[in-house]
Amino acid sequence: MSAQRAVRAGKDWYSVSVETLKGWGLLLLVLVVMGGGVFGYRLWDRNSTKAQAEKVIAEAGDLLGRLQDEKKASGFARETESARESLEKARSLFKNERFRDALDKGKRSRDLLQSILDSLELRGAGGQAQFFSVQGEVEFRRGDGGDWQEARSRVQLQPGDFVRTSDGGSAEIMFNDGTLYTVRPNTQFIVSASSAGPSGSQEQSIQMEYGWVSLSTSANSSNIKTPGATARVKESSEAFVAVDKTTSQGRFGAVRGGMDLEAKGGMRREIGALEQVTQTGDLLSEPKPLPAPPQLLEPEDNLALDLDRTKRVVLAWSQVSGAPRYALQVSRNHLFVDNVIDAENRTKTRATLGVRGEGTFQWRVAAYGPDGLLGPWSRPGRFRVGSSRAGGGEGKDATPPELDLEEIKTYGSIFFVAGRSEPGARIEVNGEQVKTGADGAFTKPVQLSTEGWNIIEVRARDVWGNETVRRQRVFVENP
Repeated sequence: MSAQRAVRAGKDWYSVSVETLKGWGLLLLVLVVMGGGVFGYRLWDRNSTKAQAEKVIAEAGDLLGRLQDEKKASGFARETESARESLEKARSLFKNERFRDALDKGKRSRDLLQSILDSLELRGAGGQAQFFSVQGEVEFRRGDGGDWQEARSRVQLQPGDFVRTSDGGSAEIMFNDGTLYTVRPNTQFIVSASSAGPSGSQEQSIQMEYGWVSLSTSANSSNIKTPGATARVKESSEAFVAVDKTTSQGRFGAVRGGMDLEAKGGMRREIGALEQVTQTGDLLSEPKPLPAPPQLLEPEDNLALDLDRTKRVVLAWSQVSGAPRYALQVSRNHLFVDNVIDAENRTKTRATLGVRGEGTFQWRVAAYGPDGLLGPWSRPGRFRVGSSRAGGGEGKDATPPELDLEEIKTYGSIFFVAGRSEPGARIEVNGEQVKTGADGAFTKPVQLSTEGWNIIEVRARDVWGNETVRRQRVFVENP
């Protein structure tokens, strides 16, 4: 072999093409990016869990401090001690950087402490109303002092308490006499002490600062005081009151029954069904007619749609005489907050919607009068969208949802109900809807006041209306 060929042989042994180097470099870059992505996600998840655990532990600590100041809390000594132990365990786990476990223990402590405080409020003798349902950000405050607190169903309200809703918040509040208030977003009012009405019966009252409330009275009338007027909604009536936050201009309308209205300057108006009066300063307008609510025609109520077969659904309603346009709302909740569709200028009496996701939807329509006044909303309709493939067959899914319950943990008269169902299923515990996670998991503290044996009923309902019900018998001892 010549020297030249020997040199070539040596070069061939060590030579690498440029294309090969580029390929290796690209592969190395992909591996580095993937590794960095995994590391980044784990770091983000760890920091996020740490922040959540820290927040929940702080909330539990604040609740424990509040409970220690409650003189009536002695009857919940066992529950309080259990919550305290969970809180100390959460703090210890957090210190050892076991953030996920610390978050779970912190939530259990916080929920138990909050349930005790709620129970003490329910035992109070001065409750005038209570939150019936809550959607979005809704808060209340005790009297003129103290901090704003998150509203929850069954929390009682006393005379002098403030209630406010955010841009995406709404609530239903039931008063002791059966009057039901629906509080729309961006509203604030004060619960007033009840007073004797003309017939001698007690009238419930609120002092409204701004926003919009609708109410349905029962056997008694109800008073709403605004910055410019006072409305007395008659018994067995449906009505609404709206107050502009900037100008304090008021709108007062009756859907059914009627109301008596008096401005600050003494001017009076009587408002009948489907009439509205506008208040500006000390002046009240003449009653103006409101358009009637449309009737929903299609689809039939509770219609089940197959996402794999149906791409569109037609919503149709009756024409209202003289109405030039309509408002249409489609939502995933009965309070119509964070609506899927919120249209104000529908000139036709039908709309075609694209079907793109599973779930239960509610819809309603209101008519505008020739003078631009918006009439009352129709009764909501409902339709459900599901996938037949998820049920393993074609057509309607007839398989009830899975519902697995953990062992119910008992703390005196407070019971923790936890479990899991299929994602998207509606969960109710003793008739009250429960928030669920994306994976279908849920936890619900339940307060039972009847001594002796009680039934806790958990109900899971899928979008097709199939139900699975689990009932467990529990014993309540009087503390």
